[in-house]
Amino acid sequence: MNCLLKTFAAAALSLTTMAVFAVPSQLKTHNDTDFQSNAYVGPSLDIASPHPTKAHSTNSVFWGVVQVICGKRTGTCNALIKMKTDTASPVTIGQVTLNLDTGDITPKSLTANGFTITVIGPGETRITQD
Repeated sequence: MNCLLKTFAAAALSLTTMAVFAVPSQLKTHNDTDFQSNAYVGPSLDIASPHPTKAHSTNSVFWGVVQVICGKRTGTCNALIKMKTDTASPVTIGQVTLNLDTGDITPKSLTANGFTITVIGPGETRITQD
């Protein structure tokens, strides 16, 4: 009986740990600005994501697609975030790092060129206009 309880406790702890460290199902971007945003990835941070976020909208990209865009399934992925990407003169907010294993995005806040990116949870950001 004691062995059975220990087995159940270990299984419950294992499931709880997996749930705590699980990656998000989607990468979500809430764009609360008047302009389209996009992430650029790749070795030179010059490959535009095929999933820009339109002005005043929320864009969700399945986590598996994020991994494909980043070119790997684990580790970290750097992305250069730009605004006004549907114009001839896009502006850069800056570079963020996405942990593909946990969904953690760093830095937690980034402000440049009149825009701010704020991380609001694993795999989730909000972009505002200053």
